[in-house]
Amino acid sequence: MPTERLPASDPRTLARDIPGMFDALFPQLVPGVVAHFNRKSTSVHGYDPVRQELVGASGLQRAMLFEIAVAAAEQLLTESTEVDWKTCLEVAIERQRRHFDAKPPETLSDADRVVALQVARNLYAMLKHVQGDPESGELIRSPHIPGYQWVASGVGDFSIGTRLIEVKCTRKHFSSSDYRQVVMYWLLSYAASVERGAAEWSECILLNPRLNLVVTLTFSEIIRVIAAGRSKVELLELFAAMIGDRTFHMTMSVR
Repeated sequence: MPTERLPASDPRTLARDIPGMFDALFPQLVPGVVAHFNRKSTSVHGYDPVRQELVGASGLQRAMLFEIAVAAAEQLLTESTEVDWKTCLEVAIERQRRHFDAKPPETLSDADRVVALQVARNLYAMLKHVQGDPESGELIRSPHIPGYQWVASGVGDFSIGTRLIEVKCTRKHFSSSDYRQVVMYWLLSYAASVERGAAEWSECILLNPRLNLVVTLTFSEIIRVIAAGRSKVELLELFAAMIGDRTFHMTMSVR
């Protein structure tokens, strides 16, 4: 597995690598609840999951392969008729180096491009599907995720208005760490809304273009299920207490 470069204060790392925090904040985010959320998944008609044998034919690291696919999908969103693979590779390398010790490939094989293009086309169709009428809101790339106290700010994948869209390209359904990540993003947005009137995420949409899976949930629904009866205010108070705890902060700093 690649080595994380992000500091522990990054919200993505905090959410995915420090599950103990979520055990306290959201004690009911358990496998059965994750399975319940996943049962709400749908697919975009006319698009197929990417066959595993196609993925296996690529010699690239999977994280790099699917980062290239996302970059290709972003080109398609600009109504490009052809994908510029050289640019996709450059974009993917830059993004991967923010998070991992990426080993950049020098070129892309035909097998790499076949997989990346199918994933890209699936993702393009899924984003257009969830957007619906373009007048309902602009599709934003890399939406801002606010920080809180010593937790740094970050970026998400996409958003439409107050709907947060996160893309996962794994060969399995969405995991508890995926839900922890979007819930952390919501919590940081709620803190920003209380402190300075910023917009609060209202809905999360998880997309897996590799499997053609879409899960759409309101954050109020998620919180009602996983927060053990705590209100949003109570969750923020507990989060603030944990973030402000010196022992907890020191533990985070040495991870």
